[in-house]
Amino acid sequence: MSAAGTLPQTGLNGSTDAKPRRNRVFELDALRGLALFMMFLHHFIFDLRYIFNLDVFAWQEHWWFLNLLRPLFLNVFLVISGISSSFSRNNTKRGLRMLAVSVAFTIVSCVLSLLLKIDIYIFFNVLHVLALGTLLYAALTSKRTRLEPSAVQTILVLLVAVFLYIGGLMPDLNQLVQGNWLTLPLGILPAVRPGMADYLPLFPWLGFFLAGALIGQLLYKSGQTAFPNAPAPLLTIARPFAFLGRNSLAFYAAHQPVILGILYALAAIGWLPGQ
Repeated sequence: MSAAGTLPQTGLNGSTDAKPRRNRVFELDALRGLALFMMFLHHFIFDLRYIFNLDVFAWQEHWWFLNLLRPLFLNVFLVISGISSSFSRNNTKRGLRMLAVSVAFTIVSCVLSLLLKIDIYIFFNVLHVLALGTLLYAALTSKRTRLEPSAVQTILVLLVAVFLYIGGLMPDLNQLVQGNWLTLPLGILPAVRPGMADYLPLFPWLGFFLAGALIGQLLYKSGQTAFPNAPAPLLTIARPFAFLGRNSLAFYAAHQPVILGILYALAAIGWLPGQ
């Protein structure tokens, strides 16, 4: 067991890496991994009910799931991602990589929707929000902007307030403003549109990412864990979620194809009821 609060870095064969890597902040990785795991479960039950038309998991349509549980894990994921960005060494590269993956998600979802004749279009989701948030934070903290940390923090406070406030107005704005495809990323929807899967607009959700970046600047200045003396049992429990959190982009990109592939295979051999 490594020092308390730090998960050991091991090679592919289980041995300790010859070149030590920068310590990860285990609580951020674990919380992000837990939030991802819950998202994967949601997508699994969504697929069963709405793609394979099984009469199961109707509770995901209830108000407590839509307005409490789902937003909770999205908030955790976005805030933790914002905190992590605050001590990332190359947010521009990370943001561009996420943007490329998010565009690929949109293209693949459109192709699958047309081929399978089901509406699972992903025009804008959490990955798009993360990509743009990371690029925005990269611009604010770039050496070219020459902004002092205090100025960056002030701008973050203002942006968080704007995104959360306007996000709260979105239901009314959708009634007052005629949306189009250009306003869809903001949260103002076009009147005529196909069914969307996993839609997540910039307002208010980018505000949670930026709030995380602000928290990171204030509480994680050193980029080290806030719990250096975490007990070993907690670290053991956190380990699988931390692994998921460390590789969040790869797992997020792969999870739906894997879930759908397994479910279609089960349906093909008659192991899904009603198929």
